[in-house]
Amino acid sequence: MDRDADTGARFRQAHTEAANRAEATALLIRCGYRVYRPEADIEGEDLVVRDPAGTLAGVQLKGRPLVDWRRYGGRQLLMLFPSAPYALGMARTWYLVPHDPFYAWVKARHGHTPKWGDLWHYPSIGRELAAFLTRYEVRPPAEQQDEPL
Repeated sequence: MDRDADTGARFRQAHTEAANRAEATALLIRCGYRVYRPEADIEGEDLVVRDPAGTLAGVQLKGRPLVDWRRYGGRQLLMLFPSAPYALGMARTWYLVPHDPFYAWVKARHGHTPKWGDLWHYPSIGRELAAFLTRYEVRPPAEQQDEPL
């Protein structure tokens, strides 16, 4: 029975990851990015994007905010994650954040704690984290034009 439970959990995880990748890819394309999918996740690259200015970058796709120096530090990776888990009818905000500056910000807040191990994740986005992430929000240009001046 444990094997069936493990298989079901792996299927749900793969399903969630595929749905997140599709949602994020569509959003990035609407924002003017070109999105490429490497054949294998090597050096933490789930995706490679070319931004509207032409710069290429490796992207690690996550289901929530996470930093991990051992796996992603010093590699010039961007972290891409939603504001919340998927829920039917609920709009999500996506963030595309350079890992190393995000890591430094998180370390300044949590590096002194016993649970810190050059790794930290947030189960949800609180007020302080939301303020930090605002500049990294991925929004199509049409939505940005609707902002008040």
